[in-house]
Amino acid sequence: MTEHIVVVDSGSSLMPKVFALRHAVFVVEQAVPVELEIDEYDAEAKHLVALRGDGEVVGTLRIVATDGMAKIGRLAVQADARRKGIGERLMQTAHAFARESRFDEIFLYAQVTATNFYVRLGYRAEGDVFDDAGIPHICMRKRLAGPGSQ
Repeated sequence: MTEHIVVVDSGSSLMPKVFALRHAVFVVEQAVPVELEIDEYDAEAKHLVALRGDGEVVGTLRIVATDGMAKIGRLAVQADARRKGIGERLMQTAHAFARESRFDEIFLYAQVTATNFYVRLGYRAEGDVFDDAGIPHICMRKRLAGPGSQ
């Protein structure tokens, strides 16, 4: 079954399902402390939500404007929906949304184990590996406009 992706804000009726998916992925699977999972950026973010035909939330990410750039965070895909291209389609939709919002650059803090996924999407790692909620991360950046953008 294919999914469709919608862009919503924090007041959407979909947000309880988004938070439930994020809780399952980050808190339950990855042992991120529950108090760190939802933060002040959720209220200002645009949330991309991948929905199955029956309205089931199977993937999500958020985009926050910071320092003139778009920052992607909280990419999560339901366990039984992984490796089916949902994460990639969410990211492509995020790139299109960021371009339409006139951002030239997008960045994220990737879990080190996911860096190859982001490299395939045109991201470059920069800086040193750092700890976030007990998980090694690295900053990754992608130009959305100009030479070398995709």
